Amino acid sequence: MPQITCNVASIEKLNAFLYRVFLAPTSSAPFKAGQYVSVVMGEGDKRHFSIANIPSNDLIELHIGATEDNKYAMQVVEKMQSGEPIEVEIANGDAYLRESSTRPIILMAGGTGFSYVKSLLEQIVESDLQNPVYLYWGVKEYSHFYFEEQAKSWSIEHQNIHFHPVVELPEIHWQGKHGYVHQAVLDEFNDLSEFDIYIVGRFEMAKVAREDFIKKGALIGHIYGDAFAFI
Repeated sequence: MPQITCNVASIEKLNAFLYRVFLAPTSSAPFKAGQYVSVVMGEGDKRHFSIANIPSNDLIELHIGATEDNKYAMQVVEKMQSGEPIEVEIANGDAYLRESSTRPIILMAGGTGFSYVKSLLEQIVESDLQNPVYLYWGVKEYSHFYFEEQAKSWSIEHQNIHFHPVVELPEIHWQGKHGYVHQAVLDEFNDLSEFDIYIVGRFEMAKVAREDFIKKGALIGHIYGDAFAFI
């Protein structure tokens, strides 16, 4: 995969553990909605992050969850904060949006995996796709929803988009769905055979979700997620 050089256009800390980064490629950087970049940290050291925007944007948006005890991501943030250009591989991954499909769509994201489904949803909106879309975004605590208003606005402005936030450990005031995000999908649908399903999150979650969705009729050829290349 060819490498390109990017300048860091901006880096913003959204909460205690999340950074929103915009990279400015110095050369052409084509990709498909739903693909990811690999930040080159050294020889044989490439670190992967979902692209959070769509190809029509001149910049590359990343959402990086990073804390001091997560060196994999924190070292990338520190490298970007240095102000030096970085090298990335772009257009990685096969879990991109299948725009020609007319099947209903389930987008299931855990935590900062929302960056991946954000790219898919922006492409769905820009392309004016009319497939029914069901977005399930799961977080451990309600405060971890960092783009909730954007997700709500898509569901308000587009009749075919339905947003279901899921909190694993809800506080007493929470009236929405709770528990594991993939279980919320299972509770909602008895038959998944007609859906295109896009999954992003921790590898163990993606593995269990795929297994359970197949038990409800989901077709393995219509379940997309880059985690499956590693597990």
